[in-house]
Amino acid sequence: MIKKTMLVLCAGLFSSAVAAQSDDNWRLNPEFSIGAGYGVTKLKDEDFDEDEAAKKIFAVVKFNEYIGLEAQYIDFDDANNGALNFDAKGKALDLILELPVTEGFSVYAKGGQLWWDADANIDTQAFVLSDDYDGDETFWGVGAKFRLAEHLDLRLEYERFNFEISRDEIDVLQTSSIDMDVDYANVNIQFTF
Repeated sequence: MIKKTMLVLCAGLFSSAVAAQSDDNWRLNPEFSIGAGYGVTKLKDEDFDEDEAAKKIFAVVKFNEYIGLEAQYIDFDDANNGALNFDAKGKALDLILELPVTEGFSVYAKGGQLWWDADANIDTQAFVLSDDYDGDETFWGVGAKFRLAEHLDLRLEYERFNFEISRDEIDVLQTSSIDMDVDYANVNIQFTF
């Protein structure tokens, strides 16, 4: 009964707020976009000091010209330190705060949560061990958006992710925990409906 009352109360407050909203900056019909990107990751860990390619797809809903939500799927590609091969992928949800500078150019910052999973293989001369790992970490990013056509934008973006796996989770063959910062510079094409 309490849950039902709370749901009705929340729904009423939300509908009242929407009905009372007179500011033209808020869209009652949000703007939807989809896109894809490609870029380079720089792995910052003493065991994984290398650059890799990464790909992503994303969807954005903008509530006004300043605020939006983005969902992403990112394939970070393989990282290797000679003994350990680490192949991570992740899903992310983030809040975008955008500042229009001109009609065709804006800058933005974003932050949110990444839920990742990775396949890891430890390769020794005698045998190969395989396992799956997962985690969730916060991340942040900044970018610039350029208008190419009426419904088409180019986004240049930098994002910072982190992967943490304790040594106990990996294997006794791995000498230390993995605490890897990943810098991801990427170029994206975004189509707005």
